[in-house]
Amino acid sequence: MSGLDLYLAACSMLLGGVVGSFLNVVIHRLPIDESIVSPGSRCPECGHTIRWRHNIPVLGWLALRGRCHDCGAAISLRYPAVEGLTALLFLAAFLAYGIQPRTAFMWAFLATLVVVTFIDIDHRIIPNKIVVPGSVIGFGASTALDPSRWWHYIAAGLGASGFLLILGIIWRGGMGMGDVKMALMMGVVLGSSVMVALFASFLVGGIGGALLIATGIRGRKDRVPFGPYLAIGSVFAVFAGSPLLEWYVRSFL
Repeated sequence: MSGLDLYLAACSMLLGGVVGSFLNVVIHRLPIDESIVSPGSRCPECGHTIRWRHNIPVLGWLALRGRCHDCGAAISLRYPAVEGLTALLFLAAFLAYGIQPRTAFMWAFLATLVVVTFIDIDHRIIPNKIVVPGSVIGFGASTALDPSRWWHYIAAGLGASGFLLILGIIWRGGMGMGDVKMALMMGVVLGSSVMVALFASFLVGGIGGALLIATGIRGRKDRVPFGPYLAIGSVFAVFAGSPLLEWYVRSFL
């Protein structure tokens, strides 16, 4: 990599960390209908505003040693984990797509997946406030970047969401409407690669569910949120969907 590439890669990671810090606010406040804009970041225990230097992604948490500066309450490892994860995803998108408009589109999509994942883990919901505008904006961006194939994204979105809807009707309790709407968003963003995303989601979900049951973390009748698995499958499709589909077509069709 050239010096410029290294600089842009570092900027991508930094941007991802900053975005991840904001995503922590969204994950915490959106499900409880609090404003994600104001007030500023504050300790959930004592309510004191977090100082700017302690808001630096990952480094702020490390400087505080995982505790609030004012009351000493523990700050969840979740916060730097979300920031670090988002930074790595932004870096990976830059390395995969380079300097082009699609990179920014993938950054937005990956950030959305991070939010959906942790909200579904915490609350067992995939908010309409995220996936509905995400589907509209995703379709608009996809068609702007690839206008001759607008129908392709509509078909992918309807096909993916329709598949999960039918599966949810057949397998009651297995899929929720949030999963169905998320699949619509995935389809209009990923196009035909959504097939790879769904396959990966069910594969990882099956393995993950088996491990949760085997370790006693979940029982056989416990409902496991599927949104995180859809997000993992989508991330896989963002970076490997097209090559895998091309390989499959060449090899088997």
